[in-house]
Amino acid sequence: MTETSFVERRFELDGGELAVCFFTPSKAPGGEFQCRYVIGWPEREVRRFACGEDGLQALMLAMRTVHSDLVESEAYKAGRLTLFKQADLDLPPAWSVGPLYDPPPQP
Repeated sequence: MTETSFVERRFELDGGELAVCFFTPSKAPGGEFQCRYVIGWPEREVRRFACGEDGLQALMLAMRTVHSDLVESEAYKAGRLTLFKQADLDLPPAWSVGPLYDPPPQP
């Protein structure tokens, strides 16, 4: 299986970079969609995937999982992992804080 790099984000870490790469979601043999990702920590590379009902859900769940992994890291808790020199890593679940849309007014 050949994976195609879909998107990448580079975070600041200790004066260098931490690259996170998401691969194009694909349909798995069980029918679900999988989105593989890689977190390139300086001391190790973490390769995982998230599953969803369709490619978009798989990608969103992969991004949420990466967000959780990053904010739970010692580097983030110590303030050494940032994006554009800010603590907000601009990944879900930050996107979903609060309502996703305004419901239409009731008649």
